[in-house]
Amino acid sequence: MGESNKVRITLESVQDGSSYSHTYEGEWFRKAKSVFIRYNEPADAEHPKSGDVRTLLRYRPGELSIVRRGVIESEQLFTPGLRRTGFYRTPMTEFTLETDTIRLELHADFADDGLSSQLPFTLEWEYEMHVSDQMSGRFHIRLHLQEEQLS
Repeated sequence: MGESNKVRITLESVQDGSSYSHTYEGEWFRKAKSVFIRYNEPADAEHPKSGDVRTLLRYRPGELSIVRRGVIESEQLFTPGLRRTGFYRTPMTEFTLETDTIRLELHADFADDGLSSQLPFTLEWEYEMHVSDQMSGRFHIRLHLQEEQLS
């Protein structure tokens, strides 16, 4: 898959005016014309036996895909100007969802071919999520990667 680098990931999410922030340890690597970011979301503190969720993001200019596997399984695809179909599944529920991406950008000091070649960098995207043809929320996400600091 190419050389991977350990990173600290800060995920900032704003949903309809409410802000959330999470920090994860993970890795990133470039392969061909894509950047991949991999990390684990720890088990829910209220349900520790539920298990971690493995998350893989693939970014290439003009498209971002997010695949989550574990107690939560989902796939989302973000392409500016297009509505893309995905799904969300847990042991309790399952539904199809659609993302209508308004903006998708990579912010980096060092980039070539629209991809980051060095840390730090930030992926930023805004979208509306639709479930059963009903808008369920508007999201603004920032995923910031920096070198993992050794303690």
